[in-house]
Amino acid sequence: MHKLKQPRALETRNRILAGAARLFALKGYHDTKLEDVFSRANVTTGAFFHHFTSKEDLGFAVINNHMEKRRLDLQLIEESMQASRMDADPLHRLMSRLDAIQEMVRKREKSKGGCIIGNLSTSLSDTHAGFRRRLAECFDEMALEFKPYLDAAVEKYRPGHYLDTWSLARYVVGIVEGSIMLARTRRDKDMMKQNFDLVKEHIKWLVHVKN
Repeated sequence: MHKLKQPRALETRNRILAGAARLFALKGYHDTKLEDVFSRANVTTGAFFHHFTSKEDLGFAVINNHMEKRRLDLQLIEESMQASRMDADPLHRLMSRLDAIQEMVRKREKSKGGCIIGNLSTSLSDTHAGFRRRLAECFDEMALEFKPYLDAAVEKYRPGHYLDTWSLARYVVGIVEGSIMLARTRRDKDMMKQNFDLVKEHIKWLVHVKN
């Protein structure tokens, strides 16, 4: 990808990324043609190849852009949660992160296509080793959002007790991603909250927190 020097070039690149992300979410990676991206983003072939070398290059950029936007969205939501900012308890901070994820999903519920990371994982993990590795990293990045809170909670509430917080963090991600898919397929807005409430209670039980 060429280095971006002008706001216009950055705007064009962002338009391509947004258009491709929508198409990947709606049609899937394999069924999206570059011509579809050109049309959706309203760019020429030359403009596209000024920013991306191939459809594969575009796919990785879409994933990276999604993860960065996800991080910023969650940061803004958490900053708006006064209680989260004031609370030093690591377990409470973890619960606030789960609440922030629910709020982020709620804000996106009208957009069609679902989670781009989940969709691409389903379609590409068995067919493209590079995408499979990058998508696995994305899920690990999500798990790393929870692990520091879990480590601190174990240290606070069960000092000296071993708990595999990395596996637990990955388990939480599995609940989060699975709940998003279940809520969408069943058209049940309450399902995600119910599942999140259950995983919160499970985590409390694992670290032996007394209410």
